[in-house]
Amino acid sequence: MLADGRTLGYRALGATEGPAVLVFHGTPGSRLSWDFLHEAAVELGIRVVAPDRPGIGLSDDQSNRGILDWPSDMTELVDQLGIDAFSVAGWSGGAPYALACAVALPDRVTAVGIVSGISPLDRDGAYDGMGRSERNALQLTHKAVWLAGPMYRGLRELIRFQPSIARRLIETSLPPRDRAEFEARGSAKDALAYLREALRQGPRGVVIDYRLFTFPWGFELAEVGVPTKVFHGEHDRSIPPHHADEFVSRIPGATLTIWSKGGHLAVVDHATELLTAVTN
Repeated sequence: MLADGRTLGYRALGATEGPAVLVFHGTPGSRLSWDFLHEAAVELGIRVVAPDRPGIGLSDDQSNRGILDWPSDMTELVDQLGIDAFSVAGWSGGAPYALACAVALPDRVTAVGIVSGISPLDRDGAYDGMGRSERNALQLTHKAVWLAGPMYRGLRELIRFQPSIARRLIETSLPPRDRAEFEARGSAKDALAYLREALRQGPRGVVIDYRLFTFPWGFELAEVGVPTKVFHGEHDRSIPPHHADEFVSRIPGATLTIWSKGGHLAVVDHATELLTAVTN
């Protein structure tokens, strides 16, 4: 429970003690998106905390939220968990929130990991090469947000009542490298668990997330002053690699690792590498 009365949902993964890493899901996504980290985190002795953003999963909605509201929620979370210093990692749409924590909490955030992250969109070429579903969602929530709610409400109902159809629709929207990873997740119910949870409360949390990405984030990348490691799949067609280049060119001292032949879901095969990078 947060000071303003909101509930903040999170998933605890890995070790119960040791270096702490807060991991922020993509959009649409939820705390369940990071379950693949558990075994690697246990082996490495790393404590992983995966929170849901407002209006998503188990976290209550937050009126008029912005990206820079997130660090105060994370401060309350780590204080309640008895965590002092911690690193952060943001996957895809989680990247802006990880960087916001680095900017707002430089005395507590020790490192940042950006995984297939979306960079600021207020630049020429930001949408070039972006996957159709991602580009459409961003442009719709920016220009006609009232239409986005019904779209994601329909997706929610499809996942609830026709999961096999929903899975096929999602798979057909993915490039081959990500499609194979998605197909390996087992049943439609298991494969869609993260997305079903993202829409548990309805579409608002997801819609607001997308919309916030399309406006100024409230800080500049040059303000990030903690060590930043950027990771991106060579063949990511959801968020193309030029977004990684943008982070590296604008964040002082940021380093870049390109995962050869990897797509947007490449991090699933690089859990140990990511956790090691942000805790060493």
